[in-house]
Amino acid sequence: MLLLLSWCSLVVVNSQDTNTVEVNFECPNPCPWRFTGFILIPNTSCKSYAQCRNGNPIGEFQCFGNYIFAESKGGCDFASDGESECQPVPCPVPPTQSPTESPTISEAPTNTQSPTAPEPPRPTPFPTPVFFSFLSFVESRRQSIEAAVLQSAGGPSTAYTMEGLMSALDIVVNQFPSDKTFYVGESNGEFAGLRYGVANFAAFLSQAMSEGIRMDSCDEFNTDYIFQDNTEKFPLSNACGQYKRAYDLEICKSTEPFECPIDRNMEVTAVDYNQNFMPGKTGPPAFSCKPYDGSSFSGFYDLFDDVIVESAYSNSLGRTNVAGCCWWKRGALMTGGRCAFGKLNKYVGKEAADSRGIYVYPDIDFCSNPEAVCDHIRTHELRWLIGFLDWSGRVETYVDAITGWSYMDELKKFVDSGMVDDAFITAVTNIVTKNCHNVDICADTWGEDPDKDYFELNRRVDFRNIMTNVLNLPETAPPTVTPKSIVPTFAPTVYIPPTPQPTSIPKTVVVLSPNSTSKCKYNMAVLAPMVVLATWCVWL
Repeated sequence: MLLLLSWCSLVVVNSQDTNTVEVNFECPNPCPWRFTGFILIPNTSCKSYAQCRNGNPIGEFQCFGNYIFAESKGGCDFASDGESECQPVPCPVPPTQSPTESPTISEAPTNTQSPTAPEPPRPTPFPTPVFFSFLSFVESRRQSIEAAVLQSAGGPSTAYTMEGLMSALDIVVNQFPSDKTFYVGESNGEFAGLRYGVANFAAFLSQAMSEGIRMDSCDEFNTDYIFQDNTEKFPLSNACGQYKRAYDLEICKSTEPFECPIDRNMEVTAVDYNQNFMPGKTGPPAFSCKPYDGSSFSGFYDLFDDVIVESAYSNSLGRTNVAGCCWWKRGALMTGGRCAFGKLNKYVGKEAADSRGIYVYPDIDFCSNPEAVCDHIRTHELRWLIGFLDWSGRVETYVDAITGWSYMDELKKFVDSGMVDDAFITAVTNIVTKNCHNVDICADTWGEDPDKDYFELNRRVDFRNIMTNVLNLPETAPPTVTPKSIVPTFAPTVYIPPTPQPTSIPKTVVVLSPNSTSKCKYNMAVLAPMVVLATWCVWL
């Protein structure tokens, strides 16, 4: 009975169904060598899968009912025709073992040189005890995080999952350079040091809720429009940058010159776009980049006529084509720019494998295909990972050169003083959305989407909700009762699952005249906040 209870404690139920799955004893380690992520366990009819870390199993999960493991999802997915979609997989063979022959004892070779060049060594991760405490703590809040944080404006998020979040946390802590890892706290006491990391995690989640999770999208939407001729016109060249940002021109600091080179022949199309744009309107299409032949312009989307107009129509920075503009924002924090994708490639992408022996995504060159963040088979963790990269590189290291305001110092002050001051999360919101903690003293800040002013209050409320109801700070003790539902701060709407490509494309009208300069620029937030607020009030 004791053994049975121990085994049951390892099983994670992903559905309310209670079908049993036969234990697989034929494959003690289903994880391929050095693999990190989720993988099917052989001979389980696609019902069981394992979470792997550096080739070692660290968790076993099961799918119930008509659900089977889907590698593209990193978890369970509905199988419309039962188990017919399940493909058998073999048990991985360790690299030192032949799959067809039994190992034999041979005499020592006279030539000690290896006949083939050895694989570049991969550094062994050294996770600290506080990381395991942090990981265990976050896992204990799984249901609360799924109920209160991973909720889009249309319902439970399909773009951002708990499995992807946990997998990305493991990678950013164990595989990133030591000075680029996500801060999870310090080993200076039973809970004191851990609280710093948990508060940092809460701040990250509160920002992600108003960025990628709210939209349930991996790709940035086209929202920066010009009001002209009594209608809103959305330049398709916004792929190059919105609200005064030029993603293709943003480079890294001189100490980390890792930005991707500009390739004006690159062709990329986003997998996500705003399908719930407005009733009766198709809305701007998904962002894309393509070469410029000297005569074809990207044009704009006309809201009034619901058409795409081909003309030399410029965005806020004067771009009329999308050549080399493949660096729009992606992921949990909507991270964009050549620097971000260059760092991702350098730390864990193809460049990391080629030059540093870090084999996390050796098959992905994020500089030649930045959309891999959203369409790769491991996108469930990549869309979180690029957010963690942005957070560790731009928020955790933030120090204002004028006042000396430091994020890490302020984080610890916030925790040590009882976690009651809203000034901390307000400054964090400014760093994420404006690249400066205090816009009154910064000489150069990002132009901001007016929507984000509306969601600033949401970020503060979400932060408090995460701290108090989800993570139970300041106690940092496991909740005695798992909440059935925690209401998010935004109003629910009818959910329409996203599809890879538009189901209908606005008709195209060829117009050759360029746009005139317009001083009247607004955002869709002029009307949307009032509608959302009214809906929320009725819902309450």
